[in-house]
Amino acid sequence: MIYSGIYLVNFVSGNKTVNTNSSIVLYDAHCNFCSAIVRYFKQKDKTNVILWIENDNKKAVEIISKLKLGKHIDSIIWTDEKNYLKKSVALIKILEILNWKIRHLLKLFPTKLTDFIYDCIAKNRYLIGSCSNGENQN
Repeated sequence: MIYSGIYLVNFVSGNKTVNTNSSIVLYDAHCNFCSAIVRYFKQKDKTNVILWIENDNKKAVEIISKLKLGKHIDSIIWTDEKNYLKKSVALIKILEILNWKIRHLLKLFPTKLTDFIYDCIAKNRYLIGSCSNGENQN
């Protein structure tokens, strides 16, 4: 889906309030590689603009169902609960929200190419960062 901006969403994440123009990112918390990247992005998200939710969390399951996404999602997902982006497009959106300049470079490449690279990393993410719960998905 094509996004047309960030919609206003109010959330509370644990004990810290998330900014009212929040975006939601769903990620695989069972993957140490994915979790490490999310921890890094969280550190850079000083204003708590993004709400990071593990993809097996109750709220994430509701969002996934609402957006009519499949049960097995092998991608990071950015959403405002109305629209969603997956794979490299979601990553570029996150970089845009965090105001990282590298997003401009990534936008120069066709989505098919950046998604192919994303898929290669995603397919091997358990080898790169190991699986924290003992499962190994291929």
